[in-house]
Amino acid sequence: HGVTEEDCKMVKKKGWIWRKACIVPIVMILTTAVFSLAAFACTSILVTPGASVDGSASVTHTCDSGSSPFQIWKVPAKDWEPGSMVDVLNLPQYSNGYQLHEVAMNPTGNKIPQVPHTYGYIMALFGVINEKQVGIGETTIGGRREFRNPNGFFDITNLSVLAMERASSAREAVQIMGDLAVKYGYKDNGEELSISDPKECWVFEIVGPGPLWEQGSEEPGAFWVAQRVPDGHVAVSANSAIIGNIDFDDHENFMYGPGIREFAAEKGWWDPASGKPLNWRWDFNGAVRTDYSYRRVCEVFRRVAPSLASKLSEADPPFSVPAERKLSIQDICALQRDHYEDTQFDMRTSITAGPWGNPRRYQPQTWKVGDQTYAWNRMISSVQCEYTITTQSRGWLPDEIGALVWYGAANPDATCYVPLYASMTEINPIMNTEAGSQQQFTRKSYWWAISAVSTYADLKYSYMIKDINAWQEKYEGAAFKSQAAIEAAALNLYKQDPKLAVEFLTRYCNRNVEVVRDAWWELLDYLIWKYNAGFMIEDGKVKTIGYPESWLQRVIQLDEPDHYKK
Repeated sequence: HGVTEEDCKMVKKKGWIWRKACIVPIVMILTTAVFSLAAFACTSILVTPGASVDGSASVTHTCDSGSSPFQIWKVPAKDWEPGSMVDVLNLPQYSNGYQLHEVAMNPTGNKIPQVPHTYGYIMALFGVINEKQVGIGETTIGGRREFRNPNGFFDITNLSVLAMERASSAREAVQIMGDLAVKYGYKDNGEELSISDPKECWVFEIVGPGPLWEQGSEEPGAFWVAQRVPDGHVAVSANSAIIGNIDFDDHENFMYGPGIREFAAEKGWWDPASGKPLNWRWDFNGAVRTDYSYRRVCEVFRRVAPSLASKLSEADPPFSVPAERKLSIQDICALQRDHYEDTQFDMRTSITAGPWGNPRRYQPQTWKVGDQTYAWNRMISSVQCEYTITTQSRGWLPDEIGALVWYGAANPDATCYVPLYASMTEINPIMNTEAGSQQQFTRKSYWWAISAVSTYADLKYSYMIKDINAWQEKYEGAAFKSQAAIEAAALNLYKQDPKLAVEFLTRYCNRNVEVVRDAWWELLDYLIWKYNAGFMIEDGKVKTIGYPESWLQRVIQLDEPDHYKK
């Protein structure tokens, strides 16, 4: 990456230690060359049991990259021989049509001791939910450049997978990932993981140790902190740290790694003599782009706690808010489809939305006109989304039935969420080995069916999204409505033999994704027919869809009026 081993030796020999000085050239080179996950711009929501209709704990994740793998897999549980070592996998961050066995063939060369038993779990780009009902969502929070380091074993993807394999609770997941990163080093950007189990939700935030940390160092290989979301509350992470003041004495609600206070004091970010608590968000992670990040946080808070809307500040939102009404799984999924509807940032009302009120904005997020830089509003529902998840962890059900993820392909606003249970013995190949990739189109794929409809909807969004919503209500709605009956049947089978329940749920879920895939290809054909050549076929007639008068008036005001005179 432009920095040789000899360069590093010279830096150490001359005493330019990273704790005592800012080694800008090295940091800048390593930052731009190594950390590809910086492109991730995800949103993750945490809903505690007391904030949900049925007492579920849920976390979400919109995987907003535009070029990452979208396949989803079942990784089985496994027993290991004493003394076994495990390769730390270098999970692919960009889509190349990878298969699960190919992922296993991409070790980093680094090994850590294996545990006697690893749990089965569902895996996408990150760990999703395991058989002990531990769920995970993710978002990149960046962090200061001074934190970044290429020498650690772990990035956030393989840490999340190890948590899935080893953790039986959210607290345990936090401790496992924190301990591993401190011991073996963390090499990624600043990252957040939203973690749930049937009882509680935790926000876990982690940054690296700095550019010159090496294996075997006595210094911590990562700095991390976690905070429990109060029951009855909702929290949101959207590309900036959200944990504020750390209460180092409150072990019920905070967990943290070593060296945080010492490092912040040495860097001059926090003065212990000031009497002020150390603020992880501002003191430790530094400035953030509030309109890009905290606007999304406040949008979710506005929707789940409307009475607080006027009190929310994008400059410094609260860690969490109490939900003023309990949320169903449908409600949580709907939050991920948000485009700031009915706010001053409503993306449907700008002239850039075109005549058909399209709220989507494509990359790049920022652009220049002359010397001035502009940016689109960053929405929760992003057209660059690979997939979106909403987990459910439910302690009143056996783990085989209680651990569930609702998975949606591509853009959240046009997706169809389908249920997948963590206990499933396998996931339909149309979700992984037959799913294709960004470079490989196939009509076998559930993902491509959803993405094709979503892309086509841009032609006449305000009309086509209504047709898509009708399909969502029919197929996604049917899955939500039948969930109780399906799980009641599974529970009866479970009482006879747990394996019967698992087989039943596996067959149901895998058949359902095929039904949805076929329905969405049918929907694409329907939209092509209904809106052919800019017309609309309705009631057996070909109708002209005129441009809305309000939009035409804005065109005349902004353009050359004489150009349009008859």
